[in-house]
Amino acid sequence: MYPFLLPELFGYTIPMYDLLILIGVFLMILYIGKRFEKEDGFSRQQSNRIIILIAISLVFALVFSFLLDGIFHSIKEGELEFGSINFLGALIGGFAAFLILMKYFYKDDNKDMRKISNTVITGVVLAHAFGRIGCFCAGCCFGIPTESFLGVLFPHGHAHDLYPGELVYPTQLFEAGFLFILFFLLTKVHFFKNKEVETYLIGYGIFRIIIEFIRGDNRGVFLPLFTTQYNVFPTPSQFMSLLMVFLGGYLIYKHFKSLKA
Repeated sequence: MYPFLLPELFGYTIPMYDLLILIGVFLMILYIGKRFEKEDGFSRQQSNRIIILIAISLVFALVFSFLLDGIFHSIKEGELEFGSINFLGALIGGFAAFLILMKYFYKDDNKDMRKISNTVITGVVLAHAFGRIGCFCAGCCFGIPTESFLGVLFPHGHAHDLYPGELVYPTQLFEAGFLFILFFLLTKVHFFKNKEVETYLIGYGIFRIIIEFIRGDNRGVFLPLFTTQYNVFPTPSQFMSLLMVFLGGYLIYKHFKSLKA
């Protein structure tokens, strides 16, 4: 939609997608650090150690994202292809790396992984929301063509290349709106306190399964069951989202079982 920041001043050198990702990550780190110290009982030194491990995990998240997206698209195209970022791949790889790093490199006694994970995942929701606005600016992660009032015409980006002159669903903004609402619920509604991970896994998992049906970009292939005019279903993201929902449900079951014990 607006892929570069003030190109008439800076030239075509500052991608809005990259800028919004950086803003999202900065706000995520800011939120996590503040919550660690103000709510979770960590010292400044402990918070800094964890944030360093989070930063290292983001590198693993990026690598795993490219790898997983490349695998799914290679299945569909018949040849190895890399180039795009898969958020769910980044989430899985990044969080797995973070758990491993915490196990081996964080030696302080104050290591309540449930509390830490709840804080980190809430920060991830905030960063992801800004990232989806970046997707809207770049014209990627778009929806299928539509004649409804919700349709948006993309003058630039992949949406324009695939559907020139057609209105498509701005699925990026739908997802950004959902994520901002989810962030508000996780931070302001007491019911979700200490259940942030489970709420995220189930809530975002269900939302992602649904919105995938109106995504219009190339979703890749894993175990195809049926094909529509625009995509092959279930998409790899739907499979991963279903696993997220099951994992969230299992964590809730495990939590209530421990309370009864």
